[in-house]
Amino acid sequence: MHQLIFRIAIVPGLIIPGLAVSLATSAQAQTVSTSVSVTGNVNSPTVLNSSGLQALPQATQTDSYTAAGKPVTDTFTGPTLWNVLQSAGGIKTNPAVKNDVLNNYIIATGTDGYKAVISAGEIAPNFGNKADLVAIQDTSGGLPGSNGLARVTAPGDNAGGRYVSNLTNLTVASAIRQSSTGGGLTSSFKVDGAVNTSMTFNLAALQALPACTETVTYKSGSTSVTDTYTGALLWNVLGLAGIQLDSSIKNDILRKVITVTGSDGYQVAFSAGELSPMFGNEPILVAYADTNGQLGAGGADGFARLVVPGDIAGGRYVSNIADLYVFDGVSAVPEPSTWAMLLLGFAGVGFVAFRRKPQAAPAMVRG
Repeated sequence: MHQLIFRIAIVPGLIIPGLAVSLATSAQAQTVSTSVSVTGNVNSPTVLNSSGLQALPQATQTDSYTAAGKPVTDTFTGPTLWNVLQSAGGIKTNPAVKNDVLNNYIIATGTDGYKAVISAGEIAPNFGNKADLVAIQDTSGGLPGSNGLARVTAPGDNAGGRYVSNLTNLTVASAIRQSSTGGGLTSSFKVDGAVNTSMTFNLAALQALPACTETVTYKSGSTSVTDTYTGALLWNVLGLAGIQLDSSIKNDILRKVITVTGSDGYQVAFSAGELSPMFGNEPILVAYADTNGQLGAGGADGFARLVVPGDIAGGRYVSNIADLYVFDGVSAVPEPSTWAMLLLGFAGVGFVAFRRKPQAAPAMVRG
């Protein structure tokens, strides 16, 4: 196995424009964050210090959640997570891929190495439009202070696992893309990847789960659609297969990503945190019936369609579901373009050895 060796000069207080990378050694030693790097699948990786975050449009929200089992209410102020990503040029997307932004997710990392995932679809203004903040002030006095320069908020979450304190890095990544099954109507879908049991679901299997009904309104192109759907919670479908978790990692569920892929290859990524009843508890359905006739016999959307109540546009309403795939978003291998950016940033900067072992892809079982 070969080692990749970089040599860089470390200059105290220096932030290099365009180079947004956190060195693991310094991050682990630093307990209070002083800057936030925005890296990965963005157009212009950057580093934001206090003044950089203050220069962005500010929002204020009051959140209630539990921390270590105790209720917390706090009022936070800071730029939205979406606007912080925009300050790095926004999420890099492929214009040839429909709604490609929805296949991305963000890993928020604290100085102690704690990580949590937020899907791009949760916070994208045209879709979930959730106002997660990169908070830089709060009424409890933790910001700035013991919680560092900045902290991610997750308004609406029941527990505070995605409120990442001492935020040091936001990394955007594209989810593992599943292949098309050729398009057309589906009569079953797979649940596979980092699950305890790979499974296949047909209509009878979905109907055997507790049924939920949701009436939703969303945009399909320029048309407003209102429909009433019945189906099983996506969380309950995943629960039957069982998501693989590492008990040695705090809140390991918050590192997991689920892709939902249609028969035509259209794909959307979700964070497990937005689905888990302990955290986001979003009532996202795998619907098998509706009042408008889109599902079932004669329907164009196959036997099962994803329904995401509250979304403004229907981009996450994946029709003709063919595959649900679970993986660890944190340990997934970075895309080659990301490493190319890092190599260019390191080139010619100096002479201190930095060694990186090649990252292994997460162990996943395909059914």
